[in-house]
Amino acid sequence: MAKQYTTINDIAHAAGVSKTTVSRYLNGHFERMSEQTRQKIAQIIEETGYQANSQAQALSHRQSHLIGMVVADIENIFSSLLFKGADQVLAAADYSIMLMNANNSATLERRQLERLIKLRVDGVILQPSLMNADTYQLLADAQVPTIIVDRKVTPAKWPQVVTDNQGYSKLLVDYAARQGFQQVVVLSEAINANSARLERLAGMQAAAKEHDLTVHQVEITHDEPTGSIYAKLAQVPDWLNGRTVIYAFKGTLLTRLMETLAEFNVQIPKEVGVMAFDDWDWAKLMSSQITTIQQDPQQLGQVAAKNLLALLDHQEVPATTLVDSQIMVRKSL
Repeated sequence: MAKQYTTINDIAHAAGVSKTTVSRYLNGHFERMSEQTRQKIAQIIEETGYQANSQAQALSHRQSHLIGMVVADIENIFSSLLFKGADQVLAAADYSIMLMNANNSATLERRQLERLIKLRVDGVILQPSLMNADTYQLLADAQVPTIIVDRKVTPAKWPQVVTDNQGYSKLLVDYAARQGFQQVVVLSEAINANSARLERLAGMQAAAKEHDLTVHQVEITHDEPTGSIYAKLAQVPDWLNGRTVIYAFKGTLLTRLMETLAEFNVQIPKEVGVMAFDDWDWAKLMSSQITTIQQDPQQLGQVAAKNLLALLDHQEVPATTLVDSQIMVRKSL
């Protein structure tokens, strides 16, 4: 009876070629491969009845011990802390991590993912710029183990590690309503751009309906001038009445908001209340300490990395992992 070859290494040894050559053959990459080599590998596979395990084949490049991570905006401290958490876990497991910046561009994000695939990374941690999972089909086609972090994609093709944006947003607006605020001004970048903003909006709307609050939405860009931000806020009727709270949907927008209110001498909370989703402890250092939902981006990164390592070890990983946040009540309401 012929010897049964059960691994790529066995096939490579019998054919007198490298493991990489066999892997390329199994994946249909015959360029730069002689017809003689191709026929020899095919003959050995036929003689031995070798069948490639699809999971093992997808992970056959794991020897690189290199993980790719793509974040939406490296200038955002949230993304930096996300990376730090992932790197801590991966370094302890003897993996290196290659950080890629999408710079809030779907086009650049795709190029970065293509680069990682060409580098044959063992896996990818992705903070997605877009919500449509089909955008990231190249990861599925390349059979790259992937974890989605911070923002969701739809449908959920890969395990995701996220915050309960909707639940905590409702909690924050509930608290503001109990403090006597009657009007909420949502300050955000384009809300339809990612799942986190949509979920925060849904939580806010649920609380507003429950407490009969008036709601206004003000959309700005990340680099919008303070004068323009103030002009948009000023279009909200009677907004400096002491009963209006501005809800910034992320920490970088809170910074822009505080610059604007300071420049135009708006008093917090006497004239307007302020609260935000995202907090890296510096909100308590502002002259008017800001009430926030404090996420833990470092823990999000750690959990994402642990789940990816579990995938690489062929373990089951939850479809969705929620990482806890907390409300930080301060003096801005």
